[in-house]
Amino acid sequence: MADAEREAILERDRARKLLRQTLLSDVEQAKHDLHPRTISTRWADKQKARLTAASSSAKQNVAKNAPLIGFVAAAGLLFAARKPISNWIERFRNRGPHEEGDD
Repeated sequence: MADAEREAILERDRARKLLRQTLLSDVEQAKHDLHPRTISTRWADKQKARLTAASSSAKQNVAKNAPLIGFVAAAGLLFAARKPISNWIERFRNRGPHEEGDD
């Protein structure tokens, strides 16, 4: 009977030792996971992944809508250049008939 009790005590001691080792390793892992450097690295990696996904999505959208984007860009250029273009046309109109009679 003494041997059975001794074996039970030794088994509980081994179980406590394993649980203590597990607890210590969990504490070390938690310290690592909650360290500011680990948190900032994880955050930066997540932001890089989001940026990469967004840029690939934007590239696909640009490739799919290239004609429309080109048309909008051309319209924007014409809108931005409307004043110089109208001034050039006005000068061309005013200059045309006067120069023919001067020769």
